[in-house]
Amino acid sequence: MGQLDVSRRRTLAPDLTRPAVALRQWLPLLVIAMAAALLIRMLQNGRETVWIEVNGMRVSHQTRLRSPEEVLDELGLPLASEDQIRVPAAEAFLQGEPIRVRLARELTVIHDGHTSTGLVESLDVAGALDELGVLVGPLDRVYADDGALDPAEALPAGRNNPATSPSALVTELRQPLHLTVQRPVRVTLHESGLAGTFMTAARTVGEALRERGITLYEADLVQPAPETLISEGLSIQLQRSLPVTLQADGETASLRTRVQTVDDLLAQAGIELGPKDYVVPSVETDLKPEMRVEVVRISEEYYVEEIPIAYEVQQVADPELEIDQSRVDDWGREGALRRRVRVLFENGTEQYRTEEEEWIALEPQDRIIRYGTMVVNRTESTSSGLITYWRKLRMLATSYNAPTAGKAMDHPYYGITRVGLRARYGIIAVDPRVIPLGQNLYVPGYGQGLAADTGSAIKWRRVDLCYDDHNLVLWRRWVDVYLLGPVPSRSQILWIVPNQPSETG
Repeated sequence: MGQLDVSRRRTLAPDLTRPAVALRQWLPLLVIAMAAALLIRMLQNGRETVWIEVNGMRVSHQTRLRSPEEVLDELGLPLASEDQIRVPAAEAFLQGEPIRVRLARELTVIHDGHTSTGLVESLDVAGALDELGVLVGPLDRVYADDGALDPAEALPAGRNNPATSPSALVTELRQPLHLTVQRPVRVTLHESGLAGTFMTAARTVGEALRERGITLYEADLVQPAPETLISEGLSIQLQRSLPVTLQADGETASLRTRVQTVDDLLAQAGIELGPKDYVVPSVETDLKPEMRVEVVRISEEYYVEEIPIAYEVQQVADPELEIDQSRVDDWGREGALRRRVRVLFENGTEQYRTEEEEWIALEPQDRIIRYGTMVVNRTESTSSGLITYWRKLRMLATSYNAPTAGKAMDHPYYGITRVGLRARYGIIAVDPRVIPLGQNLYVPGYGQGLAADTGSAIKWRRVDLCYDDHNLVLWRRWVDVYLLGPVPSRSQILWIVPNQPSETG
């Protein structure tokens, strides 16, 4: 084969970018389309819509003919000699009056153990049965292939209804029609130990029960089966299922069952109990309507928790270490107590926990702190001159005088200190556990004083500076308090002074 001439194909393609060329190329097609549309409109202009009614059902027909007889010939309906035709006047026909056709239907009726067949002209069920000599009483039922029929309603049109043309409608109505007449029979229903008899014209057991207002559930037991045909004297056994609620493994289901006990219900649901699981109510309980059955799953977990054991602090006196000095000889360490705990869960929710055993995994080690007991006299140059002191303590200093000490002026101990001296400048209230009464002190900014008073708020590192009644100076600040010689006996010395209150907060 030769190669495709691409350049030639391009010259043959219409250049739509040039309006004049495009119009010349598409103009013949436009003319043909307009002519076809005009032809269709001309053909439609001569047609009329007329109506044909077959056994009460109307179907339209498009025609150019004006005579109903000619329209019948045009339709060529497959009519039989038993059929009836009523033709309207031509003017009424064109104004919408239909051509009425009454077809004779081929009907087969099964009734009373017999089969009756024949052509019927009636349009309704009762009339058609009457034509065949089949009587229908008020308790009888008439059935077609697709269900029960009311005797007063029209005969079914056919399998392909609705038809779209007169010929199709006639063809449908030509199809044989089969009906069944069900006479009422006596049946007995046994339910919950009780028996009752009733008349029914239903075809099946299921239909008969529905007529009685009995709703069947999948779990109900019906014998014979619901699809069984009804016959005279039939005995129906109905064992009702119970509605129960089953809650297990995080799901809740509404069930119906015929089993007797909770244990049977669990077996039916395929639920197995673990060795510690239990059910509420118990497995031996008989089921009752609307009973709620809950499966409680028991699970246990074990874990080991560790609890620190605080170390103890041992204070060891060291005569080679100066007073108020300390040294850590051994920092010590915390110990560890381990405890095995069992936690019990019900349906994933913790119920309780118990301690199974405990043991010391690591013994604590004491912290060893050495504190100084060596007293050294030192001198200090102050605004009051040179002083000799054996201890210096950082303390919170406040101030008071007799009127602010808390006693009324007529009180017998008004203005009297703890040691019996009168409150005045130079008296200092102390905590005797820290500074012995009778100890000489020096407080920068106050001067020398005597530890001769106490107070309920003066604890540990607190001193209260006394003033005369007329010259009170308010104090509240941290200062260095010097304990002057002579040094008291060692039994009077508190070697470790608690850091209370604390200057840092």
